[in-house]
Parts: sequence; C-alpha cells; structure tokens
Amino acid sequence: MITSKLKAGCALCAAAMLLCCAGCGSKKDTGSSAAASSAAESSAAEDGVHVIAADEVDADLAACVKAYFDALDRKDYDAFLKTLYPPYKEAYHKMLEAEGVKPEDDFLRMSRRFDEDGYESWSLTELTLSYYENEESTVENYFSRYIEGEYFDEKFAEDCKADCTEMHDVIFSLSALYEGDKEPVTVVDNVGILAVKNKDGWYVFG
Repeated sequence: MITSKLKAGCALCAAAMLLCCAGCGSKKDTGSSAAASSAAESSAAEDGVHVIAADEVDADLAACVKAYFDALDRKDYDAFLKTLYPPYKEAYHKMLEAEGVKPEDDFLRMSRRFDEDGYESWSLTELTLSYYENEESTVENYFSRYIEGEYFDEKFAEDCKADCTEMHDVIFSLSALYEGDKEPVTVVDNVGILAVKNKDGWYVFG
C-alpha cells in the first residue's frame, strides 16, 4: 500500500501549491513490533515531527517549517495560519473564496491527504530540510511559477522581496507512520517550499 500513500503525499504538495517536482520513494526506519509502532506514534503525537536539518539551514526557519507540518498533522488550523506569510495567506484565501472554497475547509482537505484506506490514523515522524545549491535561481523560478499560474502578480512578488530580508527555497522530505505498521514510509520526497523572513520572523508560502 506504499504507492498510494506516496501519491497522497504528492497530492498534498499540489494542493498546497508547492510548485516543484516531487519524487516518490520508500524509506524504512527502525521498529520491530506493533508495540514499537504504537510507542512511536505516541511519541510523534507528543513531540511533533522530528527534524533533521542540514547545517546551513537556519534553526528558526526549521522551527517554522516544523510548525507548519505539525499543524497539518494535528489538524490545528490556528497554528497553521501562524506559519503562513501574511500577504501570501491573504492572497491565497482570496483565491479560494473566489472559487467558493472556505480556507478552513481547504486546510482540512490538505490535512487528510495522507489518509489511507485500512488505516485509522497516521503521524508524521521525520522531516528533512536542506537548501538547493543554486538558491537564487530557484527562488526566482518559484515566484515566476506563481505569477504564471496567476496565484499573484508581479507587484505582489516585488513587494514580498522588498519586505523580506531572507528567502530560501527549502527542499524537504516527510515520513509518516501509519497506525499498526512497524515502520514509517516516505510520503513526500525532495519537494520545495518557500520560506521567507521579515521583521516579524520566519514564514512559509504553504
């Protein structure tokens, strides 16, 4: 059943408008019994997803991306909103509302993207973070794709660049443990998410 789980992970990225190419594979972690699986699920629920970040990744940026996925994992809409870059959040919500979709309903749909038939629950277990080698070009490409997709216009992009002191196109992968399984599986592999920093701190385009 791994294949369908991985497809669900890629669907989440599409839903969240993460406009980068995603690869899907499988990843195994330790775990030798149903009891170990249950303990791992309990730990993940309490502590949130475990982050493995490359040395160059800012600790506060990593904390922001972790908070984003913890909010999805726990279906915590208020916590999710706090991680979104405010101008992006406003533009994204306007787009949803123009299509007759309530932002909170869209969030709930996103948070169910890893649901799998035959499993009652799952928890995100591991989040790996790194930067692209040629970040400047990937950040520009990120904005270009948003503009081409008409999610926002060039003025929005320029205002964002003027407001933010740092921008990173962050590569992330996610693993999840499904209830009753012994080992986590990779649900998202090497996808990009844009993280930006302004005077108030770090945010994501989620």
